[in-house]
Amino acid sequence: MPKDRPAGPDSRESPPGIFEVRVLHDGSISGLHGDMVDPALEDLALGFLTEDLSRVEFIWTGSRIPLRISIHRSQRRGHRSARIVGEQCRELPLRITLRELDVVTLLIAGLTNPAIAAALHISPRTVTTHLDHVMRKFGVTNRSAVATIALDRGLIGLPLPIGTDGLDQLAIGRMVRSSGTLPSRALSATGRSLSVDPIRIGALIPSQGRASADAMAMLGGAQLAIEQINARGGIQDRLLQMDIADVDADDETSARTAIDALLRQRPAAITSGYLAGQLPVMSASATDGIPFLHSSASSLLGDLVADDVRRHHGVFQFSPDDDDYAPCCVSFLTQLRESGSLNPRSNRICFVIQSRWEFIDLGIECATREAVAAGWEPVVVKASGSDGDSAWAAAARTVQGSAPAAVMVGSYFPQDLSAFVREFLKAPSDTLIYSTYAPSVPGFRESLGAKCEGLLWSATTGTYADELGAEFSRTYRARFGRSPGRSHAGIAYDRIHILAQAWRQVSDVRDFDDVADRLSETRYRGVNGAYAFDPCKHRTLSLGRASRDPSLAQAHTIFQIQGGRDILVSPTPYATGRFIPPPWVPGAAAGRGS
Repeated sequence: MPKDRPAGPDSRESPPGIFEVRVLHDGSISGLHGDMVDPALEDLALGFLTEDLSRVEFIWTGSRIPLRISIHRSQRRGHRSARIVGEQCRELPLRITLRELDVVTLLIAGLTNPAIAAALHISPRTVTTHLDHVMRKFGVTNRSAVATIALDRGLIGLPLPIGTDGLDQLAIGRMVRSSGTLPSRALSATGRSLSVDPIRIGALIPSQGRASADAMAMLGGAQLAIEQINARGGIQDRLLQMDIADVDADDETSARTAIDALLRQRPAAITSGYLAGQLPVMSASATDGIPFLHSSASSLLGDLVADDVRRHHGVFQFSPDDDDYAPCCVSFLTQLRESGSLNPRSNRICFVIQSRWEFIDLGIECATREAVAAGWEPVVVKASGSDGDSAWAAAARTVQGSAPAAVMVGSYFPQDLSAFVREFLKAPSDTLIYSTYAPSVPGFRESLGAKCEGLLWSATTGTYADELGAEFSRTYRARFGRSPGRSHAGIAYDRIHILAQAWRQVSDVRDFDDVADRLSETRYRGVNGAYAFDPCKHRTLSLGRASRDPSLAQAHTIFQIQGGRDILVSPTPYATGRFIPPPWVPGAAAGRGS
């Protein structure tokens, strides 16, 4: 079929995300960004012309970002042509999700709830839940009204979730039939039916925005585990396959779009790092019952699981809660003081916290009480505004002015910590800098150079410095030519192996309830310590706070950057070094008032 795309008066600039083309009977095409149009849409336009239709509207889901498509009958150089207008829609009309669009499309095609469930590989109960959500969004109370509104608004999804003749009575169905080349999404990416499909794992990877460096670690850890499992024959004679959806860790809309796209790939499980949009992602996964394995160290997410364990049966948090951060900081500083390793000039501890990501709880309230009980004076400073570099620099100047014994910088992002440290070291007070998590991200030490020497940092789950952790780091470097970092690469690696362990114990990896039951029974020693899940909140246990058994719980790891390396200084059973005063605190161990 010829695909001529001549330049001409139609080849002018258009608004971002919009294209317009015309297709003639001979297959020639012209218009705005015609060279970027999916060939399958061109074939649909030819089917439109063959059926002599006037207008059709639908949602095209065959691209990374869904497109709202309308095809109109038009005249071009004296011949009938099909005019295609497409526009990106990051949010579908009436706020329905892509999975709800699938259900509505099959409803319009005349399928019953059990037939829709079979086509989409979900339960009839889940179909009913999706339709209930759609009816609320449409403001109607029955299936017929849903179909009427969907047809009126062009809410039919193409390519079709399955091959079906149920749309043949509609214009859009006749167009699809006459195009003759439009595959359904039931086919593999190559268009070939597979006798044994791979086991698919959907992965939300925050490769856009502030978490991009950590995203590489997450991706590498998961990829390494999958390669190792596949090299041993996979699971139940099936290979594992990771389907990646890129997201921005700060952008809830990108998370919603990504989870909808992953759910359409029929994953047997979904994994995620830390996201501002974790709540809607968790909700979407729970609706379909798919195991959702995330590593947002959030006590709030654990509370939501505990509030409705039946709905969140398959949700598992692969780290202890974030509310361990500040109390563990207080405990560590108190131990330093009582052991004589630190004899501070001040009794103040300052906690600087970010103002975004409302579901984060660093345990400030608990830490404040524990600090007072231990003889400290706690002070809380919020990095206000948009939490950009200026906000963290301003917080550093506030800390300089009060000269506390120590400051905990409460952000997960290296950019925030770097801005704080650079400003603080312009005129440093005798203050220990203790950070949450951010230095675990690969490349952090290199970005600050000598300025990060002596910095303390902690992680609710970090890669141990023992033989298992060291071997993982060596294997990772040999495979990818870069450092894995000290936290999320290990989490992602352990998570895939734990998921594989559960799958080996079930007869069907898509029996999600059975898989969730096996995950609940997890006992696993990984590179980030021991994994066992709390029966109510489904999060891993924190050693010393949730459990004193090191075979079941993960240590809250505390590191200090010494000689350009991350040295594990606490807790004692896993430590490979000891705390030393940072270079800007010459009197830190010299005694109070000296």
